[in-house]
Amino acid sequence: MFASSPHLLDARWRRRASALLCLLLALFVMLAARLIQLSVIQGAEREKDARRNTIIHESVPAPRGRIYDRKGRLLVTNRPVFDLYVVPAEVIDPDVTLRKLSAVFHKPQSVFNTKFQKATKMAPLEDLVLVHSLDDEALTKISPIADSTRGVYLGSRGERTYRYGTVGSHIFGYMGAISTEALRVLRSEGFTGRDFVGKTGLEDFYDKQLRGQRGVLDRWVDANGRTLKTELIRPAVPGNDLYLNIDMKLQLTAEKALSESLDALAVKNHERSGAAAVVFKVNTGEILAMASLPNFDPKPFARGVTQKEYSALLGDENTPLVNRATDAAFSPGSTFKMITGMAALELGLTGPGSSFYCGGSYKGANCFVRSGHGHISFPESIAQSCDVVFYRLGDLMGIRSLAKFSRAAGLGSETDIDLPGEDPGLIPSPEWKKKVWEEPWYGGDTINSSIGQGFILVTPLQMARATAAVANGGKVYKPRLLDRSTTSGGQHFDQNSVQLDNTLPVKAGYLEAIKSGMRGAVNHGTSTVADSPEVKVSGKTGTVESFPNPYNPHGRNHTWFVCFAPYAKPEISIAVFFQKSGGYGGGVAAPVARAIIDTYYGDEKQ
Repeated sequence: MFASSPHLLDARWRRRASALLCLLLALFVMLAARLIQLSVIQGAEREKDARRNTIIHESVPAPRGRIYDRKGRLLVTNRPVFDLYVVPAEVIDPDVTLRKLSAVFHKPQSVFNTKFQKATKMAPLEDLVLVHSLDDEALTKISPIADSTRGVYLGSRGERTYRYGTVGSHIFGYMGAISTEALRVLRSEGFTGRDFVGKTGLEDFYDKQLRGQRGVLDRWVDANGRTLKTELIRPAVPGNDLYLNIDMKLQLTAEKALSESLDALAVKNHERSGAAAVVFKVNTGEILAMASLPNFDPKPFARGVTQKEYSALLGDENTPLVNRATDAAFSPGSTFKMITGMAALELGLTGPGSSFYCGGSYKGANCFVRSGHGHISFPESIAQSCDVVFYRLGDLMGIRSLAKFSRAAGLGSETDIDLPGEDPGLIPSPEWKKKVWEEPWYGGDTINSSIGQGFILVTPLQMARATAAVANGGKVYKPRLLDRSTTSGGQHFDQNSVQLDNTLPVKAGYLEAIKSGMRGAVNHGTSTVADSPEVKVSGKTGTVESFPNPYNPHGRNHTWFVCFAPYAKPEISIAVFFQKSGGYGGGVAAPVARAIIDTYYGDEKQ
């Protein structure tokens, strides 16, 4: 064989090198083109995808604390529900997305469009809840859409469940979607636009304790928004459970008795009216029952009340959202005579054994017994509710002295009960009348005030507390709905211990004279229906004469009954009130107190 020529070898290597160089150059051009495509042409989109293919830190809601009564009965708890929400800034094609969602829920797309557009302008990065509390059918249909559609999510939360329905609704209050103002404050704690917070009642007053501490969850998502994995960084701490002083059996009795009476009055008067009852432990301030009718159903608020539902409640002329036990004040009528009486005794204007003559009127003001009571003793003037005796005593002491003893009993100011929205009531003065009415104070104003009419306004809670102070020897206790709260770890907080707010400036013997008169009222006077074979009851009726006005078109009387029991060693006081009921306190309000007393002392015997 012959050796190859050196020239031929060089040519081959040059051809191969040229081919390799061309191949490398082509690869470089392709890579450069792809780089330009990714970084320049698709750069913005790729950058957005890269940001989305990351870790999202999510706030985990804490289970809300439950509510129990004094005997451990579960009153308010939670059930898991799912809400549908979107983040407007993440939705790629709002029109297509909202059309899908509206088809699932059989709602006009315009409903979702309006919410979406408003949120896009105001808070595009915030969670926007489109549908609260999905049922099983809706959840099944919407789940695949949420899984495959960017910006659409399903979120779980605990929805409040009120075990006794409408019973006690004014005590518990209701939950509602967080407001924009509240969200600004609570965003730092991890709250979002789809959270619910307490709005009224105990749900509002103890909201911070009930809501607990939120947890943190890390969620890894890909560029299409699909969840790759999750990791719980910090578990949520459940809210505190509340144990109330309320006895739910007594609460049920009070509401049933009020409801039956209101139904009977509606048939008689051809008009619905309202009522309230408060049961108060005289030596501690514990609230055993607090009923207000008409009440409301808290369930729609728990799932997310509609504007139509809320407007209907606000427009109801019977004002079911108003707690008549604490949030509305009325003239107390003759129940106020225990205040006038103790003031007159302490001021030396009369004595426990004093006698009076009632001829049926005093300075033009009539007694409710127009023919008069004739000669009557001081205790019997309470038992028979003689207006003339108290007209005279009030006239002698004057409005300033009457106001002093009224305020000492806790009237005319908030009791600081653990509920929001309390009405302070009103104990008038000459200065107040001059400012508000631009008129001087007349002697007739004092005479009217002495029997609890005119300008004086009180709440049923205030009257239950004042009655308790008479019964227990003069101690005015702060009312308490909450007994204690308990953490998820079982730690107890006795944060609502017994608190003495004031002491009546009245000698014990004088209070005994008031109590004796109140016992006479139940034993043989104006409220015998309230007496019980199980226990001796002492009480006082009240009938507030009214005249036609926008709030009481027919001018029907308001009626009251306050009492305590047992007479010898008081344990509980009760205040019952009926608004525009007509009739008299002894016939309308006293039977409700009797039903409560029978339940309370019937339970004690078992």
